[in-house]
Amino acid sequence: MIACVSDIMKREIQTIDFYDGLAKAERLMEGNNIGFLPVMKEGKMVGTLALKDISKAHPNRIVADVMSKGIISVSSATSLWKAKNILEENNIERLMVMDDNELVGLIIQAELLFELGKHFDLLTGLYRSDYIYYQGMELLTNGCEISIIFIDLNKFGTVDKDYGHAQGDVILKELGLLIKNLIPADSYLCRYGGDEFVILTPYELDKCVMLAENLIKSIANNIFSNKLYITASAGIAGGRRQADRGYASPEIISDLVNMASLASTNAKREKKNIVIAENLYIEDMAEPVLCS
Repeated sequence: MIACVSDIMKREIQTIDFYDGLAKAERLMEGNNIGFLPVMKEGKMVGTLALKDISKAHPNRIVADVMSKGIISVSSATSLWKAKNILEENNIERLMVMDDNELVGLIIQAELLFELGKHFDLLTGLYRSDYIYYQGMELLTNGCEISIIFIDLNKFGTVDKDYGHAQGDVILKELGLLIKNLIPADSYLCRYGGDEFVILTPYELDKCVMLAENLIKSIANNIFSNKLYITASAGIAGGRRQADRGYASPEIISDLVNMASLASTNAKREKKNIVIAENLYIEDMAEPVLCS
């Protein structure tokens, strides 16, 4: 569910020994068209050697003399989003992948960013659901409360039928931008699929409900392209944890998203603005209005 380093890491890695000469290291780099080598000593990684390190040293020196001893690494189970953050925080272009202190792979920033690009929705420019799962795991791991708002547009098929799918795409793009600008910086948004959007918040239930109310009202009051109005229903799940669960797993996020999705379906059925999972909420709403 969450893309991991093991999915894209290079498993065959050229290395250099601690006692090898720099001339050998340079030949290896040139022969393999690389500018970086992990340094091994007795089967263990002890440092890294970059081409720029060699250029500053006498060719008769050995790797041990000029290598960098600091090793920044991640495990193969690390999410791609976490690896991206570590690369950016340390201003580096590659990460060593180590399991149980054993070198098992290498991840390169350019390849990582290419892979993460698959987790962006091309139409709206928003993240897809993988990002929500990652951020939810981060919040849970840090002992934070989480809640999910699942937004589903009402009778959006009418737009496609009456105005065409191209117009529908324009509205989805505008809606994504509207929601993105309305949610706080500590909340996370994704396009879940079709005309469905998911917001992850670090809020307890009451605050999450207030945010959802604002979103639903703002959507209904917004004039979209071609002077169209749309309305949305929202389902909310989470925000009720009384004590630390003591663990974090993608299944927790998945369960909350599913509960919020079902609640949004109930909101449509009951003609409510918002439904909290297992608890109907807010007065009946008017029928969706499409104006030209």
